[in-house]
Amino acid sequence: MQVQGIKLIARKVITPVITAMIFGLFFSSYNLIGNDSIPPYSRGEEFIAWALILFFYSGFIILIYGTPVSLLLEFILRKKMPKYNWLYILFHALFGGLFFYQKLDLIFLGIVPALIYSIVDRWLYTKNLDGRHITFGFLSPIALAVVLWLFFSLISESRPPFTSEEAIALATSGEDTISSNFPKGKDKWSGNIEGFNVSRKTSARKIGDDQYLVTFTETWEKGYVNGTYSVSYIVNRNSVSLHSEGGKSPLTIKNKASKNGAPTLTRLNIS
Repeated sequence: MQVQGIKLIARKVITPVITAMIFGLFFSSYNLIGNDSIPPYSRGEEFIAWALILFFYSGFIILIYGTPVSLLLEFILRKKMPKYNWLYILFHALFGGLFFYQKLDLIFLGIVPALIYSIVDRWLYTKNLDGRHITFGFLSPIALAVVLWLFFSLISESRPPFTSEEAIALATSGEDTISSNFPKGKDKWSGNIEGFNVSRKTSARKIGDDQYLVTFTETWEKGYVNGTYSVSYIVNRNSVSLHSEGGKSPLTIKNKASKNGAPTLTRLNIS
């Protein structure tokens, strides 16, 4: 009796892990196949990332909700119906669906892992929790993950190069920042701001793979007073970080837009 109890507890601990692994692979694949809203680049990495998120998220829910329900069903059905495997699986699906009863469009997210759980649990039970079958249960999803990762990697499209125009757009995307007052392309802006003759220039220089040094330069003059201010950012696809800042510029010039109408942009031939 004690041995059976230990095997029951072990089965109810192992089953959620294998179930979460299989469900993570299933739903991650489902999310990527035919989904035009996801960029067609780096699908292999995208697949692994989603599978890991789903593994931990679903594994936690299955452990705290699915396992107690499964223990209760096994206790009730074992006493009432000796041959209860099909009913055991059916009730798991029912209780899995009840988890999302308030959102019917998501009900399959409860039914599918519940079905996987009940099938894995019955399989381990019929194999008497044999060590070889436990190993097979863990290694099979891992092997499948490798195969699916290779598949999604092979069907991924090559990512186009990160351009200087994209780097400038990213660096000037903020609101109410110094860089947001500069030209949005490789341009030069000249105008008058509160009596200052101001010229602003944006440039970008490639410094690495998909990485640019974007520089914003401002020169200003008012009578005998003049100066230059510049700020540079290192920009890649995912981040913008300050590289250097120097010179001086009146606060009114840095933070206020021109009040004299739309400025004239002069295209520069900057490499």
